[in-house]
Amino acid sequence: MMQLSTGLSARRESIRSILNMIHADGQGLTYRSLLIAWRKGLRNGNWSRLCVPERAVMRCALWVARVKGSICNMRLMVQVLSVVLRLIRNRRGRIVDAGNRRAQAMLERYRNVFNWVPQLREWLRDPRYIAYLGLLEVNG
Repeated sequence: MMQLSTGLSARRESIRSILNMIHADGQGLTYRSLLIAWRKGLRNGNWSRLCVPERAVMRCALWVARVKGSICNMRLMVQVLSVVLRLIRNRRGRIVDAGNRRAQAMLERYRNVFNWVPQLREWLRDPRYIAYLGLLEVNG
């Protein structure tokens, strides 16, 4: 799938922040790191975008981490980290993802059109046009 350079850097940044959340000695997710992600999700409005089961997983993880000190169970960590990724996601990431989805759908739908309009394929690979499509998708 096509990616913008800003989308890649945003993903790298979120991966770095998740790696920082996990203890250096591999002990798991701490209460403090989960609390930071939860607060960031509240501030940027992503908490309201989560569905009820995702909110429940995050609340449960916060409670377990507070009581036990950290979360070490790998299955629970995978579920919690998927929710944390959605919480710490920024607006630019949502725009790039929406633009990539729309450009991919257009590539599949207009496959036969590329023979007589080859510029369309170039447009659908241009990062600026993908960002434009993402803005249309998010704001429309």
